[in-house]
Amino acid sequence: MEKKKVSVIIMTLNAEIYIQNIIDMLRKQTIKPDEIIVADSESEDRTVDIAKENGTKLISIRRREFDHGGSRDLALRESIGDYILFLTQDAEIGSETYIQSILKPFEDEKVAMVCGRQIAKKNATSYERLIREFNYPNKRMIKTKDDIEKMGIKAYYMSDVCSAYRRDIYFEIGGFEHPIMTNEDMLIAANALKNGYKIAYEPSAYVYHSHNFTLKQEFNRNALVGAFLQQNKNKLCCCNATSEGMTLVKYVSKRLLNEKEYVNFCRFGFICIAKYLGNLYGRKCVKKYSYSK
Repeated sequence: MEKKKVSVIIMTLNAEIYIQNIIDMLRKQTIKPDEIIVADSESEDRTVDIAKENGTKLISIRRREFDHGGSRDLALRESIGDYILFLTQDAEIGSETYIQSILKPFEDEKVAMVCGRQIAKKNATSYERLIREFNYPNKRMIKTKDDIEKMGIKAYYMSDVCSAYRRDIYFEIGGFEHPIMTNEDMLIAANALKNGYKIAYEPSAYVYHSHNFTLKQEFNRNALVGAFLQQNKNKLCCCNATSEGMTLVKYVSKRLLNEKEYVNFCRFGFICIAKYLGNLYGRKCVKKYSYSK
């Protein structure tokens, strides 16, 4: 049987402090990638030089033309892999078996895509660590169309921070929608389920990834998400994420109080307010946060 090829695509913008470590970890994997692609959006530091020095395949994307769906689709179409793995530049690969682990669910031929686990970095705030624990538990999961009614919007959860796609199914279901400003991964996941395919979550394929965003950054990020949910409400049959959000808030708040993290409990409260207001604003101002078609 012919060996399946594996491509890894790293999306970069001024990733000088990250890129060498990612490449080094990819070359230490128990399953070596057949190619490493750096899809760069006009970096102004040494990202491109480091990529060239390491013999990776470089794809240049004009920064003003970048969008999360279209740019990933462009890079994927330039790849040779039967399985295409995506990584963001600030995701730190957690082990030498990462590729082996994230490919494991593809043994089921109905699995179209796989999402890995994100563990907060050492410098993460307490509430960011707990958010990651809630969203990325240490429990394998296979989701099908039948789970939509039970899980709601959580059934569509995917993240291209660390993900893998089966090439033939990707093209069969139409690939990433574009142009799109955020959540291209959730939209293609919804499309996969509705076409009878499965989505896998594999916690043994893990990366270290987290952000310590300011209130303004949280507002802006969630405004994008709110606009996305509003714009795609007909494609996501259960786009009301309020219930899931409240479950997360209760989980993190309880843990912070139990750990006597009183200052971070207060900070988390302000973070939640910024997220909520941003989401509302994005839903009301969809055109501001959407590409014109």
